[in-house]
Amino acid sequence: MIDQFVVFTPSGQVLYNFSPQGKRLAEIQVNKVVSELITNGARRDESSHKYTILKLDQFAGMCNISKHPPLVFLCTYAAQELEQIREAEQILDLGINLWESLELYQVMERNTSRQGGPKNHHNFTWVLQDCDEQMSKFDEYFKLKLTDVKAAKTKIREPPIKANPQTLKAPSKKSAINVKSRKWGRDGIMEDSSTQGDLSSLDFSAEGTPEVTPSAVSEVNEKAFGTRTENGEFLIKEIDELLSKNKRGSAEKPTASTGAFSFLQKHLLGNKSISQSDLTTVLEKLKQKLITKNVAPEAADHLASRVSQNLIGTTTANWTSVETTAKDSLQQALTELLTPGVSVDLLREIQQRIGDTGKKAPYVFSIVGVNGVGKSTNLSKLAFWLLQNNFRVLIVACDTFRSGAVEQLRVHVENLAQLTDETHLRGSKNRRGKTGNDFVELFEAGYGGSDLVTKIAKQAIKYASDQSFDIVLMDTAGRRHNDPTLMSPLKPFADQAKPDKIIMVGEALVGTDSVQQAQNFNSAFGKERNLDFFIISKCDTVGDMLGAMVNMVYATGIPILFVGVGQTYTDLRTLSVGWAVDTLMS
Repeated sequence: MIDQFVVFTPSGQVLYNFSPQGKRLAEIQVNKVVSELITNGARRDESSHKYTILKLDQFAGMCNISKHPPLVFLCTYAAQELEQIREAEQILDLGINLWESLELYQVMERNTSRQGGPKNHHNFTWVLQDCDEQMSKFDEYFKLKLTDVKAAKTKIREPPIKANPQTLKAPSKKSAINVKSRKWGRDGIMEDSSTQGDLSSLDFSAEGTPEVTPSAVSEVNEKAFGTRTENGEFLIKEIDELLSKNKRGSAEKPTASTGAFSFLQKHLLGNKSISQSDLTTVLEKLKQKLITKNVAPEAADHLASRVSQNLIGTTTANWTSVETTAKDSLQQALTELLTPGVSVDLLREIQQRIGDTGKKAPYVFSIVGVNGVGKSTNLSKLAFWLLQNNFRVLIVACDTFRSGAVEQLRVHVENLAQLTDETHLRGSKNRRGKTGNDFVELFEAGYGGSDLVTKIAKQAIKYASDQSFDIVLMDTAGRRHNDPTLMSPLKPFADQAKPDKIIMVGEALVGTDSVQQAQNFNSAFGKERNLDFFIISKCDTVGDMLGAMVNMVYATGIPILFVGVGQTYTDLRTLSVGWAVDTLMS
């Protein structure tokens, strides 16, 4: 759910505001947008949306700025999640269309353009002078239409229940009674509701705003999510559909050059010795193209220098221009950068560990990253994939700081338990008295400081070994990469827990700041320990602006294991390097 919707002028005059929670107007958000976006130019992500996506320090949001007359429509929300971004876009559409239909733009233009008009006691003409009736209608219609947006957003699909199915069926209806219960909505807000079924055993925190928790998938389309081999292994699919679309799109683009000069370029140029002066203009153009795709300037400079090293002193091929040769070389440099230098066959490595009868220790993962990138969501996607490969998974709540973090994982575990056992009753405990079932279980010990985190991790690994779990997935608290106080506990945590793999979840939306994020997290574990993999989340929200992938690999040399393309458990893909390179070069 959004925090607030505000309409205001570029000078900060608020014309209308509404908060679904009934909160007071958060003037600090308006002032922040005015000072950083309008006055100074804030960090933002234009992506594929028609509105500007804001990523400010205190909040995230989406806005539209009209020039004639100057007006700002702003929606703010708690976390940069796809669902909240879509909701904000719908609300902005609603507000702008309603403003236009009530002719409020014309009223503003008339009031601001007239000379010598009536002024109020502050000696200025109010931009909405003489339109109380229109504003009353705006408020009435906006709140009425907003309920339609909410209703469409809160439709949650029934969770499926069968283990490793070709098709997962909805659970049969149990006898139910009307009870009053508390639950986290899909928008991350706790709400009281009258619900069919007994949910009293679910213990939810009464404060905080957790990350959005995806509902359980109603059907697993294995052809879209992955493939199952003859020996039963479930392999996650590459992003080949997007790749094929991109290739079709690039193949259909008409050539811009025509006439005799085009013929000379394509058929008579070539066999030219390439010098630095030949490359200067071409490389600058290619660098700027990469930067528009969110590639950091230092990464673009590195790639350009690689092209220079590879081409200076060489000769172009027959019928090939210097520009075409440089593009081909840049494409090769990007491919080499994104291609993993180590094995990413994680499934094989886990199977070898589990199959070694001399080792009873589980395979341990630790998930780290900055606040709001989707660590818990992607941890649950990993768990779903591992469950498809018949591993027993213990999910560990090592985020003891964020209010609602444990409860969020509890919901994920309940969803996953229903996906693996048709007899599992939501909210019930397993035979060990824990949330989950024999396939997936939650290990939790409440909230506390960094010392508690290490204790939970060590106890969870011992518990997993005693109970014959194959996999341990440890969630951790989000932390600012540029805050040494928050980053310092990562080293003792890794020293004590000794995870087999440390995976950082990075956000495709973050842009050029991803360089510093990756470097700081990679060095946070000490000289003898580094990150092992990246998962790049929210790749479905950035279109062709995939620069964050390049930035994080360039900064650390750490390969990308998976990319997130949505919020359900099947929205995980392996990285197709060809797709990424083609998208960046398109």
